[in-house]
Amino acid sequence: MSRIKNNVSLVCYDITSNKLRRKIELAMKDFGVRIQFSVFLCHFDPAGLQRCRDRLNALLLLYHEEKEPTDSLIIFDRLYLQNTECLLGKKVERERHSFTIY
Repeated sequence: MSRIKNNVSLVCYDITSNKLRRKIELAMKDFGVRIQFSVFLCHFDPAGLQRCRDRLNALLLLYHEEKEPTDSLIIFDRLYLQNTECLLGKKVERERHSFTIY
C-alpha cells in the first residue's frame, strides 16, 4: 500500500497596509480556506503552488510602495518545498522537524 502524502500548505501574512492586505486576502480566497484572519489552509499540487506564488509575487510587485520593512508573507509547504518560502520578510528562526520559519 502506498503512503498518502500530506499536501496541506499554510499561507500566513502580516501586512501593515490595508490595501495590500485586502488584495492578498482576495487572492488567497481563490486558493484555500481561511482558518484565521491572516492564515489560509490550501491543498496545492505543484502547478497550484506555482500559480499561488506567481499571483502573490505579482501583487507584491504591483503594490511595492505599500510594503513596510516589518511586513511578512510566508508559505509553509511540506510536500513540494523542503523549506518554508518567504515571499516577504526575513528569517527569524528554524525548527528542526517541520518548517523553517521566516
